[in-house]
Amino acid sequence: MLNLIWASLAALSLSPLPQDEPADTSPRLAPPVRIFGGDTPIDVTVGHAAPLMMDFDGDGRQDLLVGEFGRGKFPPERLPEGVRKKWSSGFAEGKLRIYRNLGTNSAPEYRDFEYLRAGKEFASIPTT
Repeated sequence: MLNLIWASLAALSLSPLPQDEPADTSPRLAPPVRIFGGDTPIDVTVGHAAPLMMDFDGDGRQDLLVGEFGRGKFPPERLPEGVRKKWSSGFAEGKLRIYRNLGTNSAPEYRDFEYLRAGKEFASIPTT
């Protein structure tokens, strides 16, 4: 009897779904929300934003990190000579914005951003 029950359960798990009831495997996304830094909507203005939520400063709250294509020119002296010659028109300077979460993870609150720094200078990468 027990073998019959296991066989029935196995058959159920292997049975295809009825054709008139296809499985809905499409992703379910929540409606978009506008994120504010203080009273102003966050607007990266340059290029395609690449947001990431992570605890950047180790305080247990999820901060908002946003990569951006730069407006300024990437300093050519920071590029290898071969790259400077090949790409004589230069690169834009991509930076990482950090919006620190001053609220909680369930009710985040952001103010103005700061750029990621490498020592005393802003950290940046060449972008096209």
